[in-house]
Amino acid sequence: MGRRATEAIESSERSLRPARATEIEKALLSAKAIYEGSPYHKRNPGDFGLTPPALPRKDKTLCDEAQVHEARVARDLLQRAIERGLVSEAFNNLGFPKQLWVVDDDGRVFELMYGGSKTGAYHGYPVRRSDPFFDEVLDAWRDR
Repeated sequence: MGRRATEAIESSERSLRPARATEIEKALLSAKAIYEGSPYHKRNPGDFGLTPPALPRKDKTLCDEAQVHEARVARDLLQRAIERGLVSEAFNNLGFPKQLWVVDDDGRVFELMYGGSKTGAYHGYPVRRSDPFFDEVLDAWRDR
């Protein structure tokens, strides 16, 4: 992992809330949350409608490596994360969790981070198996 990625992870508050999102929180997310891809996590933009960055960052994990090549798949992962309710303890001032997590059918862990050009926008990326948080999310996914 690159220095910048390590610093970003260490400085961000990544903390799973002990309890799943409530039904009210999940309803809000289902109604308001949208997927907005980030070019930093795509080698090939596919049908995401993104232009790859002029200076890609080597420390970013790529959706391509996790076999996410279509926006439809990314949107499905966001919906699956909402349904399961693995959310961060931290919420923004609009009531959106700063992060959500999901595990796909092949056991890959993804983190969805709030922030984009629109209210309710999340972008996502795979969490590396070497990241200690990978196992924490996987355990929570199985337990909840």
